[in-house]
Amino acid sequence: MEIIINIVAFGLIGFLGPYLNSKLSRKKYENIENRVFRYVGDKIEITASLGSWPFKPKILYVKKGSVATIQYAGIVSLFFKNKGVVDLSHGGVNPEGIAKAAVNFFPEAEFVRIK
Repeated sequence: MEIIINIVAFGLIGFLGPYLNSKLSRKKYENIENRVFRYVGDKIEITASLGSWPFKPKILYVKKGSVATIQYAGIVSLFFKNKGVVDLSHGGVNPEGIAKAAVNFFPEAEFVRIK
């Protein structure tokens, strides 16, 4: 009897685990392009990663004119004038929307699209 209970339990975990994970991931990345950039006074807040359960999201604060180049090649990369780089991958969800938002927040930056 114990073997049958274990088979049923592991079967439910095997089928429900990926289903619940996809539901939670979809909600996490919903409207991601609207949550990556945000004005905070004279600076712009950039959420570089959403983090996971035990870890907080990675958030950077940059000045409005500090981005020199926005590169879109599957993921969005921001190249700063002081030679720093930030990659905004966000699980590969809607990188084109993130690139458009970056162009709106940093209009003076050069936009480069690599196929």
